[in-house]
Amino acid sequence: MDLQGEQTLESEELPVHVLLVEDEPDLRTSLRYNLKRSGYAVTDAGNGAEALAALKADGPAVEIVISDVMMPVMDGHALVRAVRADPVTAELPFMFLTAKGDTADRVEGFRLGADDYLTKPFDIEELLARVQVLARRAYTARRMRKLLPATSGANDQPGVVKQAGDLYAKVAEWERRFPQLAVIRNDSIVGGSMRTMHLLREILVRAPGKDPVLIIGETGTGKTGVAEALHRLGPRAERPFRVVNCAELGAADHAITAGRLFGFGKGSGLANVAKEGQPGLLDDVDGGTLFFDEIHRLPLEAQAMLLLPIEGRPFHPAVGKGEPRLVDIKFIFATNVDLRAEAQAGRFPFDLYQRLAQSQIRVPALAERREDIATLAAHFLDECKGEYDLQHATFAPSLLKHLVERRYQGNIRELRNVVREVARRAAFELDTVLTLDHLPEAWDKLPTAAPDVAPEAPTAADVAPAATPPGTDDDGGGFWHELEMQELRALRRHRFKIAAAEVELGLSSKSRTLTNHLRGMCFKALCACEQGDRFDVKAAALLVVGRADAALLDRTAERLESYLDMVEKHVAAHTVETLFNNLPRDYRKHVERAIELARAKLQR
Repeated sequence: MDLQGEQTLESEELPVHVLLVEDEPDLRTSLRYNLKRSGYAVTDAGNGAEALAALKADGPAVEIVISDVMMPVMDGHALVRAVRADPVTAELPFMFLTAKGDTADRVEGFRLGADDYLTKPFDIEELLARVQVLARRAYTARRMRKLLPATSGANDQPGVVKQAGDLYAKVAEWERRFPQLAVIRNDSIVGGSMRTMHLLREILVRAPGKDPVLIIGETGTGKTGVAEALHRLGPRAERPFRVVNCAELGAADHAITAGRLFGFGKGSGLANVAKEGQPGLLDDVDGGTLFFDEIHRLPLEAQAMLLLPIEGRPFHPAVGKGEPRLVDIKFIFATNVDLRAEAQAGRFPFDLYQRLAQSQIRVPALAERREDIATLAAHFLDECKGEYDLQHATFAPSLLKHLVERRYQGNIRELRNVVREVARRAAFELDTVLTLDHLPEAWDKLPTAAPDVAPEAPTAADVAPAATPPGTDDDGGGFWHELEMQELRALRRHRFKIAAAEVELGLSSKSRTLTNHLRGMCFKALCACEQGDRFDVKAAALLVVGRADAALLDRTAERLESYLDMVEKHVAAHTVETLFNNLPRDYRKHVERAIELARAKLQR
């Protein structure tokens, strides 16, 4: 593997700064010596209070905390609470050293936010190996600060910093109240961005009650993980948790599907069903949690029948005769489509939609929490280190930069697949530094993130519409219908800043309605500007923008090109069904035409 010109994070950015907290002077001296000998910068303290003073003085410089537990003045548990409550230090890797090796003490330490635990006496080589693991997180955090200056700058605003500080303090409080939350943050809902913290808050708010919850989000965002967290953090955590794959269940005969859910009564007349009847899935999960994944793909009749048990009312077997019965179930549903639009079109029971719409959790797309990508990538690498014998593997800076900047149609699921494939190839080459060379060729050539993947927060200037320039209201000679023109006028007034246009139109940013409509309108414009075996992108951009604005036309042309690149990618991967996710039905034919041209191009 040619690594010329490619430095690892370790060689480029040493030393990592360690805060060592130990009340025994001899041990503190020995540990300080060994850490410095291994290339770390070390600040030491004799107790938690001294450590906090050091953090206030050198907080931004400290990247790892190693602390004893039993100390005078302020012990290690109080220290980790304070570290996790301060937004400046909340994400610092934290390791405990202690002579107490009992399980209860370790559990308490992890509950409070420790990342690792080493029992005295210990081998110094083991300590250094564990510190190296934490150092990789420090390298990643340092690299992220360089890669995302815009994000860091935005978060340096006083109001944002205060909001983040308040939220991180609340997360520390939540973890004390809900010990399982710390485990969930380590294994299923990983990341420290503001959006991730808000997601955790929504989960905690809705976990205790019996009300049904609707989880909405794009494909691959982690909706199943959110459903599991709702179960694990609620009062039914020790009861059954079952997942219903509605796509698979919906493919069966509708009567069989309903029977599997609601049970078969006497005299169903069906083969493989006992004459006296057979309980359904709702009976099996009574007292627990039932998660319907892709609820929009369940047959309409079965969807309508769910309203009775959701509202705590008795229901009968779906097939045959039987007595009415009640169940006590926490219902959770997930979808990646606009259920309101489906209900209005008659493809989803409107009563059921109204019931579910009262309690929604939106899972953000990966593009909206880009600052979590490096943490997620490190998490996925840790997952497969044992499988591929890569215990000391780390990311090269160029690869990490690529992972942060690339566009993920499959969100977290796609990021995980990319990291695992890179790790698999690095293991084959016996490399411990993961580089761009380990990317499969097809992935390496994929376009990186489009400029607008994460909607900007609207400023006061954005929300106040600018004077309408000449030509803004051009409807393309009647090409756009009234609703499209209403949305396009708002977008044009705000120079296609999605968030600002949503404010003017009164649309929720959580629903991504305007984003999905704009995508559809872009494909419609492309199809109107088809020339032979290709699309005239510049002409389509003018149709969308509606006036001769060079900067806007260039940006819109880039957007259109990114959509066409996306189509080619999915055609090559045989995953074109993904292109229709959240797309309004009126625009399906335009995307289908783009798919046809992409297939023809790839066959040439």
